[in-house]
Amino acid sequence: MSGCTIVSIIMGVYGGAMSDRLGRKKLMIFGCLFAIVGYASIGMANSVPVFAFGLLLTSISFSWADVPGRALMSDLLQDQKRRELALQIRYCAINIAAVSGPIIGITIGLNSQKSTFLLTSLSYVPFLLFSLFFVPAGKLVDHKDSDETSDTKMNTWQMCRVILKDNVYVVVLISSILSYLVYSQFDSVLPQYFLMLDSALAVDLVTVVLVTNALTVLVAQLYLVPYFVNTSLEKRITVGVVILAVSQLLFWSNETSSTLWWGACAFVFSVAEAILLPNLSILLDRLAPAHHRGAYLGASTLVMLGLSLGRIIGGALLEWCGKNVFFVMSLLCLCIAFLMLINDKKIKIRLTDS
Repeated sequence: MSGCTIVSIIMGVYGGAMSDRLGRKKLMIFGCLFAIVGYASIGMANSVPVFAFGLLLTSISFSWADVPGRALMSDLLQDQKRRELALQIRYCAINIAAVSGPIIGITIGLNSQKSTFLLTSLSYVPFLLFSLFFVPAGKLVDHKDSDETSDTKMNTWQMCRVILKDNVYVVVLISSILSYLVYSQFDSVLPQYFLMLDSALAVDLVTVVLVTNALTVLVAQLYLVPYFVNTSLEKRITVGVVILAVSQLLFWSNETSSTLWWGACAFVFSVAEAILLPNLSILLDRLAPAHHRGAYLGASTLVMLGLSLGRIIGGALLEWCGKNVFFVMSLLCLCIAFLMLINDKKIKIRLTDS
């Protein structure tokens, strides 16, 4: 699984750069085809190599369908406000899928494990048909500048060097990776901490925090989006990171097994998530030059490193220093806020120029 995450990140950068050169449509079609074959292979696998092959294809499919799809949204919505709203709606839709998907999967999987993956494979057919018949072919962004036209002909490694030289984007990308590292503690380390705290009530506590998180994020976005409409992206992210730091301190200070108290802690965490994560995605999108949007959004898949490393680092810290893992995470949040504050002017200048 870790290897598939790395493959997904690499193919995300490569696929994003390819979509800048060949257009979004071709990559989205290949992404859907890989997903259909990949999930079907997992469902019908009767050996480890076939199962691994299916996992590999699904990893590639995620990068090749998701990254060009995000870039396509930005290409079609040139108006900044509409694009931001679309990305907020996208995050809300992903959360709805994240809540309903496991429930549907578990319900179907109780009767037949294979049919779950086969149905997932079939679910990509409408996406494939949409990509085939409704997504415009070719490039949607005109490159009037000769330098921009030549830039799109760069290979993937040259494109990676261009991104690495973009200091503002790299700072925001590092902040995003660290934010996802902290975020990953919620569904990986926190359940383990509940087992240490009170093994008898661990299941109840996990249920409370997960349900609270799912409901709060979905509802909070409806109110937070209009509330922060006139607030700059940098300030929204800083506010989200500070609230995330507070939630980690609440996790650290709470030694009770009260479901009410842990529900309140999960509520604070969820508000931070609803503010922070979608706005990080919007900022990464805004910083991406139009002629390199696919490659830049492909590079943004590096945030998955935060999710993967967060579970390893968080688990190790929980083993070594117990609940102090949450105190360390709160300090990490303050480091993210500091990074955003010291680069505030550079980010504003970049957003104004774009």
